Amino acid sequence: MRSSTLFGIYAAVLVGFLGGLAGLTLYSLEKTRWWDARILLAQESYGLHLRLEADLYRLFKQHGDALLIGDRDDGAREVELQVKIAKTLEDIRNVIAREIQMVGDEEIEELELLDQIEDDIESVNAAIASLTAEGSPVETFVRIERLAALLDGDIDDELDRKIKSALDEEIEEVEDVLTEATAFREWNKRLVYMIVAAAIGVLLVALVSFNRQIRKPLIRLAEGIGHLRRADYSEPVRLGGSREFRELGTVLNSMAEGLAAREASRAEQKRQLEQTVAARTSELQQLIDKLETGEENRKTLMADISHELRTPLAIILGEADVTLRTSDKLSEEVSDSLARIRDSAKHTNQIVDDMLTVARFEAGQLRLDRRKTDLRKILHDAIAMFPEPVQVETPKDKVLASVDEVRLRQSLLALLQNARRYGGPTIEAKLEEGLASSSITIEDNGPGLSAAEKSQAFNRFYRGSNASGQGIEGSGLGLPVVKSIVEAHGGTVDLQDRRKGGLKIVLTLPKGPRMKVVQSDTWRETG
Repeated sequence: MRSSTLFGIYAAVLVGFLGGLAGLTLYSLEKTRWWDARILLAQESYGLHLRLEADLYRLFKQHGDALLIGDRDDGAREVELQVKIAKTLEDIRNVIAREIQMVGDEEIEELELLDQIEDDIESVNAAIASLTAEGSPVETFVRIERLAALLDGDIDDELDRKIKSALDEEIEEVEDVLTEATAFREWNKRLVYMIVAAAIGVLLVALVSFNRQIRKPLIRLAEGIGHLRRADYSEPVRLGGSREFRELGTVLNSMAEGLAAREASRAEQKRQLEQTVAARTSELQQLIDKLETGEENRKTLMADISHELRTPLAIILGEADVTLRTSDKLSEEVSDSLARIRDSAKHTNQIVDDMLTVARFEAGQLRLDRRKTDLRKILHDAIAMFPEPVQVETPKDKVLASVDEVRLRQSLLALLQNARRYGGPTIEAKLEEGLASSSITIEDNGPGLSAAEKSQAFNRFYRGSNASGQGIEGSGLGLPVVKSIVEAHGGTVDLQDRRKGGLKIVLTLPKGPRMKVVQSDTWRETG
């Protein structure tokens, strides 16, 4: 059976119980209202009969007093009491009519008894009226005796008995209603106990069904999903329970079979991929080793070639200078040739020096003679050696840093020459001191560099469009040399756009050498 059908049945039974209890409650309330109304009518009728009895006795007493001592108010009091008695009789008749409407013809006897009481009242009133009439030939003493006999006979015996019978009837009705209500409450109590017992039985059956059809399958479902999450497909999922759970168990088993097959295929693919990756990694590592070896050999070769070229270039430069200074008999053409040889040797020697600097830095062999030096002095010395005017701004106090004065002045001269060759006519230099580092800025108002040119500016032999396009001489090693020297000091070089147009180069230098972590193969404990 499906869980939805089972719980639909339980829901229908529960609704039936609730509906039965609600109906029983409404019926009990209705019966209670009916009993209350009937008791109220009986009490009202009882009270009216008592009032009627009291008014009758007052009326008869009033007639007796009038006969004995005379009628002082000309019968006004008697008329008032008769009106009240008539009104009470009418009220009793209306109450009996309402009782007949409520319970049926059972109350007709009360109506007949009321008619008899009313007839007796009328006959007694007529008899009393004849005795108390003025001008009656009967003596007063005789009329008093007749009135006493009338009161003792018709009133005390007949009328009082009938009123008492009516009162007993109303008391009996109230007792019957209370007896009926008590019996109904007992029956209602037994019925409620039966409904509660049946509801508890249905609840127990529902709990057992829930445990077998829902709770245990859910527990087994959680365990099965846990096995699937751990990729454990060794045991099939057996949920049991209702039809929905059995269908779900079939779906989970099918899914587990598919996952197991896919996992096996994936494991095989992973194994093959790992083998392929391992083979490719070994090949790449071999290539990387070859590239690293080739790069190291290239750096070493560049440094060796640059170093080896310095000696013959120095010889050529020296011989050309000596020949030009000591020989006065050379022709003009020979002197010009020697001068060109000397200038070319100087230019080539500068290129070789720059290449050697870059190569040594890349090989980690660039040596620095670092000393505490005032950076203002280095900047002013570089500007003094530079042939063009430069606007300079420095702090008033010393700006000390641990640097190689010669190398740093070489870098600043290279930047100033770069600004003169490729920038505008205005060159500015600025020195600023920070907490842990200082910065030197070289600015020009030239065309500047694009983003692509900035990214390649520190590559060896690269020259921007504003240099190569205008035929300006240069080796393309200035900025790489500057970068090598500054980074050898532990600083940085940054190319930025000038706010008013042009290029701004910022050198950032630490105030002291950076601490290096030195690893030791052995560690000793001292103490």
